[in-house]
Amino acid sequence: MKNILLILCDQLRKDTLGCYGNPICRTPHIDALAARGTAFENCYVANPICAPNRMSLFTGMYPRNHGTWTNGLDVQDRGWTLCTHLSERGCQTANIGKIHFTITDPTDENVCTFESGNYWKQPGCYDFHGPYWGFEYVDLTRGHTCQEGHYRQWFYENGGTDDMFECNPAYGDRFSGTMKMPERLHCSTYVGEKTCEYLTSRRDREKPFFLVASFSDPHHPWDPPEETAKRYPLENIVEPVCADGSDLAGRPRHYQEHFEGNWHRSGPKKGVKPAPDAETAELWKRQRIAYTYAMVDLIDRNVGKILKTLEEEGLSENTLVVFTSDHGELLGDHGLWKKGPFFYDGLMNVPLIVAGCGVQAGVRSDALVSTVDIAPMMCALSGAEMLPFADGVSPFDRDGHLTPSRRACLIEYRIGYGARDSASFALIDEQWKYVRHQTGEEELCDRVNDPREHVNLTDEKHREVRADMALKMLDMIIATGCKAPRQISHG
Repeated sequence: MKNILLILCDQLRKDTLGCYGNPICRTPHIDALAARGTAFENCYVANPICAPNRMSLFTGMYPRNHGTWTNGLDVQDRGWTLCTHLSERGCQTANIGKIHFTITDPTDENVCTFESGNYWKQPGCYDFHGPYWGFEYVDLTRGHTCQEGHYRQWFYENGGTDDMFECNPAYGDRFSGTMKMPERLHCSTYVGEKTCEYLTSRRDREKPFFLVASFSDPHHPWDPPEETAKRYPLENIVEPVCADGSDLAGRPRHYQEHFEGNWHRSGPKKGVKPAPDAETAELWKRQRIAYTYAMVDLIDRNVGKILKTLEEEGLSENTLVVFTSDHGELLGDHGLWKKGPFFYDGLMNVPLIVAGCGVQAGVRSDALVSTVDIAPMMCALSGAEMLPFADGVSPFDRDGHLTPSRRACLIEYRIGYGARDSASFALIDEQWKYVRHQTGEEELCDRVNDPREHVNLTDEKHREVRADMALKMLDMIIATGCKAPRQISHG
């Protein structure tokens, strides 16, 4: 079996990368990875928020099948992850950085999972490094801004002080500002350094590895180190798509509510409030994008360190490298920020770069790929036995040749929170994106003729297209029922 290095980001938009067309954000190392591999243009998430899509990535299963259908669920490890699958077959498994398989921010102080803030208040918390959900070894980062986990111990040992986490808000925006923290102590630097350390010092050189380098940026709040932020002046920032929200009129009501700052999945009036006046709104918008670029820039430099270490250790030829994100970010498009049941490509269409193990270099593929295809793909390209319960299918054969067979991508979302619970499904094919909400509301976008997704085609002219897409969606939902657990007898 060959080695696997999965580089995972949190809430990274595809179009913040140079290799996907961004003219401003500096990502030379990720761009170089794309040049020596295959970059997919149409990779869609199975779910647009963290925990569900991460679990889909690591199991190859849709959220309704693996059971983590939203954030904050009390779920147990049932042994379905790729980490467990590979570990049981003699592969060493490790995660450096964010995981987010279980509850991270419990409201009940008695809930104490390894990834919760409550755990990291306990004596001896830094001593545990696994096993955890199939990972034999973990170095954890937890949360955003004032991050905890093993990172915090490293931070203090290297001269970090609590005041470095303090954020200087930009133009009064409480979600955006620079930290006093130097780049050398940032969590992205930690992930880069600890991943390199694993490759050089911690791994068993006689065994293959599945190593995850999981950056917790550029997830909001938008708060890079001050020295990184200086690389991106506001005058260079690209305008979001229809930033004034004027094309939301034809969308479901919760789109407009979110634009007004009155929608959050946990309840009303907890969203991102709009700026008080037009001038400040313009500054907020541009500053958040500039700080996003700074956060991505710092990730890229640490990706460069990891890839250089891989080469220095003589591992490049025998290691499959996969780069992706758990989901994207609305980032001001259509006047919206963050994530949720807002089915725009900035949030749903993520980068996927695959290099090594026979994968052809310099390829740009328009093939449809889903998050549920990534674990089967890693099995196929590394020579591992296929996951037994996966819903996805690899876009490559075992020799690294592109063999795309997917005709549509299915996305599912559930809000949760008891009485507020509501579901949505989306289906994307080569031309159309169709969304059906539990409320009966529909969305239809022509991906070919309206790539910036301005118009919701709910008119009579497109009634038959919507009906056809709805039927295809139902067929796909029926065809992707849960395969687990394993059937072992007739009765």
